[in-house]
Amino acid sequence: MELKVKQEEYNALLKRKEIRAEVEHDQAGTPSRSDLRKAVASKYGVKPESVYVVEVQTKTGSQNAHCQVQVYDDRESAQRIVPKFVQTRHLPPEERKRVREQQAKKAEAKQKPEKPKEKPKEEKPKQETKAPTEAPKKEAEAK
Repeated sequence: MELKVKQEEYNALLKRKEIRAEVEHDQAGTPSRSDLRKAVASKYGVKPESVYVVEVQTKTGSQNAHCQVQVYDDRESAQRIVPKFVQTRHLPPEERKRVREQQAKKAEAKQKPEKPKEKPKEEKPKQETKAPTEAPKKEAEAK
């Protein structure tokens, strides 16, 4: 697996490097996010916890993957900025499974709030209305 950086920008507001890279993976499938994290971390001399792989794309039949990676200056800013689902993707498989189960339980609890029983609506008696047929007769007689 060979990592080639195509574009690198520093975002001072978010305190991160935004990297677009190409990874050559001859005779192997698309590299995993954990492998990419380790490769980028070793290249930039940072801990893998501060590296987040946002996107990995490999075209059919190609041996190159195009990646979008973010390298944060500190872990605290990454915790605040990176969406929770991306943070969950980068967890080890056992921990990821545990976190997703907890999220499913929370979602179930939100979907089942107990509703108070509704009282049946009382039907009001309908008011009788006079038929509008009488008025046209009078107009016809007047002519």
